Amino acid sequence: MTQNPPVLFVDDDENLLMGLKRKLRGKVEFDTALGPRQALDKIKAGKTYAVCVADMRMPEMDGVELLAEIAKLSPDTVNMMLTGNADQHTAVEAINHGRIFRFFNKPCDDDDLISGIEAGLRQYQLVTAEKALIEQTLAGSVKVLTEVLAQLNPTIFGKAMQTKTWCDAIARSIGYPHPWELGLAALLAPIGYVSLPPEILSRLGKEKPLQPLERDIVRRTPEIARQLISNIPRLEQVAGIVYLQNRDFNGEGFPAEGPVGRDIPLGARVLRILNDLGKIVDSNLVVKQHFDELRQKPKRYDPELLDQIEAALATEDPSYDKFAYPKGTEHDIYLKNLRMGDFLLTDIETQQGQVLLTHGNYVSELQLQRLRVFQEIHQFHEPIRIRRGGNAPESIPGKTS
Repeated sequence: MTQNPPVLFVDDDENLLMGLKRKLRGKVEFDTALGPRQALDKIKAGKTYAVCVADMRMPEMDGVELLAEIAKLSPDTVNMMLTGNADQHTAVEAINHGRIFRFFNKPCDDDDLISGIEAGLRQYQLVTAEKALIEQTLAGSVKVLTEVLAQLNPTIFGKAMQTKTWCDAIARSIGYPHPWELGLAALLAPIGYVSLPPEILSRLGKEKPLQPLERDIVRRTPEIARQLISNIPRLEQVAGIVYLQNRDFNGEGFPAEGPVGRDIPLGARVLRILNDLGKIVDSNLVVKQHFDELRQKPKRYDPELLDQIEAALATEDPSYDKFAYPKGTEHDIYLKNLRMGDFLLTDIETQQGQVLLTHGNYVSELQLQRLRVFQEIHQFHEPIRIRRGGNAPESIPGKTS
């Protein structure tokens, strides 16, 4: 069986700590800290303790405050208290805030102290064993779901992996409290697609236009995803994020009823942005122009969060280097990657022969919005050829404010 981490004794009385060392040497593996600050420094430095036994009366920070901090920094540590003043108020404060497993009155009998510590070590074993079991179950369940999605449609799974990569990259800069939760939500966001008929799934994977009824079916897949994810222990928050991933910042979108603005979970607001970003990015290069396009729908996203994500992800597109490429650079692209300011070298034409935009023009904001609407219901001849960057005119015909 794996050996437990040591027990930590905390007291501001160095003589008392020396006495404990003499009494417990050879009986319990332990460490000592002279006062609360030293104890917290040890834990913040990475030391792990199975049990912490702290004195109640210490300067700067009492035992209740110390054990409350330890409960935050090391939630698996079993906390105990030594006190010569175990009144009711002290007991209530310690239990509510310090998560106390056991009290010892001063002076404490050696046998009682050792017996209590042994009980604390057993409690630690129970807590950590249960946690390990849950984590293994959680990892296994998630692995099954992601493998199902990967087998179902590798293209859709690949997009989910890309979104997860972006989540991992931005989590720290946006102050996300549990980065693993955000990444997992991104990975499981499309799991509701398992409920879709094969023909709709195929059209989604190939990015073909959907009929109105098909779009409505796809729109409701986050509800299926929430039901699937909710069956896995400890993923309630992830299930909620996935369910609200398509809810707009102004309260529109799916579901029709629910939180609005910053009451929408942060993870869901992140996915709302990154899911749409993934629809217009076809490479690892995320640039400012992608976010300019997202801002054409200001009611959909949290504006402050959009700025933060742009700052974390967007890079300079080398095509726009006017010194290296004064006339811009030419590219063959798919329409999803068309940006405002691109100069058309070929017509944009549907497969039915309808010309939407003619060559020889710069793409304006209004034209791009119109094109995105047409892409929902028509298929186009692709790729098209464009010139990007260079000395474009200051104002583009058709641009709206």
